[in-house]
Amino acid sequence: MKSYTNIIQGTEAWHEIRYGKIGGSTSKGLFTKGDGLFYELLAEMTEPFEMDYESFENMAMARGHELEPRARMELGQFAGVEFTETGWLQCEEISLLGISPDGITADLKISCELKCPSNKKHVESALSEEILPEYIHQCLHYFTVNPKLEKHYFASYRPENIFMPLVVRVLALGSVVNIGTAAKPILVTVRDYVDMSKQAATELHARLMTARLKLQQI
Repeated sequence: MKSYTNIIQGTEAWHEIRYGKIGGSTSKGLFTKGDGLFYELLAEMTEPFEMDYESFENMAMARGHELEPRARMELGQFAGVEFTETGWLQCEEISLLGISPDGITADLKISCELKCPSNKKHVESALSEEILPEYIHQCLHYFTVNPKLEKHYFASYRPENIFMPLVVRVLALGSVVNIGTAAKPILVTVRDYVDMSKQAATELHARLMTARLKLQQI
């Protein structure tokens, strides 16, 4: 795995290095039926990167950018470690995979994913013993990309909440997670998820290369 600590998240260089890759926010596509992720990646592989300077940032995104440094500091105090933001971690085993950590320790063994959500979503996280389904794949993707990772923190941060402003959940390689639904659970260990994710990514990469070659021959 290669760590790009010199790249700042949100910059043109950051967008370019993520182009044509599966990051945390798109990792669920490896476990979703359909060809959405396939065509998204293939489209990016067939055109050079071009920065979209008119991309839209809503109020929720702006709030997250504003609060994330505070959330990282408070989670670091809770966990007893120092988290730093890193632009991109590139998986060297499977070039299609990478992730932009919200925080990671210098030895790359502990990472975190930070959310600064609406009050409704924050309370939902607080009352759930597990990481919510919409966040679980993103958290698990850290383990897929980073072979050194031993522990991962998920944190929902909402300083306005008078009872629990910081909600924390922890994953390790032996943790059991549900990647299905409440009605139809699919329980796997984090270690098993990593194997499944790598297998799916390898198959997707082969399919993408075949499709790209076909396009070149048309």
